[in-house]
Amino acid sequence: MKLSDFSTWLNDLLVPQAFKDYCNNGLCVEASDKVNRIVTGVSFRDRLIDAAIEEQADCIIVHHPNGFWNGENRVLVGKFGERMRRLMQNGISLYGYHLPLDGHMEVGNNVSIARAMGLEKIEGFMQEGERTIGVVGQFPTKVSREALLTCLNSVFEHGVQQSLFYGNGIIRKVAVCSGSGASGIQEAISLGCDAFVTGEIKEAVPITCEELGFNLVSCGHHRTEIFGVLNLAHKIQAELGIPAKFVDIDNPV
Repeated sequence: MKLSDFSTWLNDLLVPQAFKDYCNNGLCVEASDKVNRIVTGVSFRDRLIDAAIEEQADCIIVHHPNGFWNGENRVLVGKFGERMRRLMQNGISLYGYHLPLDGHMEVGNNVSIARAMGLEKIEGFMQEGERTIGVVGQFPTKVSREALLTCLNSVFEHGVQQSLFYGNGIIRKVAVCSGSGASGIQEAISLGCDAFVTGEIKEAVPITCEELGFNLVSCGHHRTEIFGVLNLAHKIQAELGIPAKFVDIDNPV
């Protein structure tokens, strides 16, 4: 497939221009004019390039386009220059989709987590530009905190990292925002949520939960963001017939 046609397909699917983001979304490195085999992963890193070379892929798609965040120095020297050189030498193009892969209501991280939890009546929240990035849903029946933890330990291979239980002992409505999504706590409370599921948390989050009397569970930044790139690989292969493989290089954070 032509790289230009593939870019159009991805951008039509993920609509990056609709999100207010802080990185480049879309094609970051054009190393070939065609796409024949794809590797997807959470973060752009050396080991993902290694995997792409091993798979004989000519395209990488990531959720975290490290090196292409706003404000980063993109001069092609040092480690960044080395990575760019390896991509070009091996004819591997690079795409990055950040918030568009959090908020997408078919393949996105947050809707996937909500569905895996068994939540119903799933809707978006946390507006970033024209689109939302998080989701809110509810269990068919009320559950205990212990049942919530059991559910999340089954959804995530490595289980729960931290649980902050300062709110209702019985949980029905849950907000989900992967990665560092805890900035949505107060909006989740305003929507009547009983708990918030996210990836990693900052120092102030336990204080906020305690003082507002709210429940929050974190399950890892990387580990809550494998779903979008995994689903995208499946969709590419099913709809375009291009071999696409998700490679999970774990990160405990």
